Amino acid sequence: MAEPLSAVDILLDEQVPELVLAPLRSLLSGHRIDHVQKIGWKGKQDVNLIPDMKRRGYAVLVTADVDQLEDHEECRAIKKAGTHHVRFDRSGSGTAMTASAVATVIAGLPLVIPRLDAEPAQRLVVLKLVRCKETQFTITDPEKDPPTQYWPGRRTVSRRRVPRSRDGA
Repeated sequence: MAEPLSAVDILLDEQVPELVLAPLRSLLSGHRIDHVQKIGWKGKQDVNLIPDMKRRGYAVLVTADVDQLEDHEECRAIKKAGTHHVRFDRSGSGTAMTASAVATVIAGLPLVIPRLDAEPAQRLVVLKLVRCKETQFTITDPEKDPPTQYWPGRRTVSRRRVPRSRDGA
């Protein structure tokens, strides 16, 4: 029998849409997940936020601020805190950017948190971006391009599918 995961406290930075809170709390029940906006830390400089989050017991920071690792002082704060740092890049604008960020965090974090919980030391994680763009879907006019040979009104001769019996025979 596997050891139960310990609770990992997670803080979402301001660039992470608050919309992810409810689904993450459902998917990662047993973990405390907060957003900087909800705890009154919106606008707090990262060099102050990182040590403060450590003092408050957060083990993971999730951010879309990919420039944090390009700043000497912020890197020093992250390393000194020893907390895990999960980041992702944003893509698009408006609704597409928000949807992309939400999808990226919700798809990635439930896979990452158990791994981080098992790590003995600080880890830096980059979530692969879920892009919200036209390649994510297709739209079909069934009158011009029927989806299957069984689509009503299809102009070709088709065989009828033999119904399955309910008794499994």
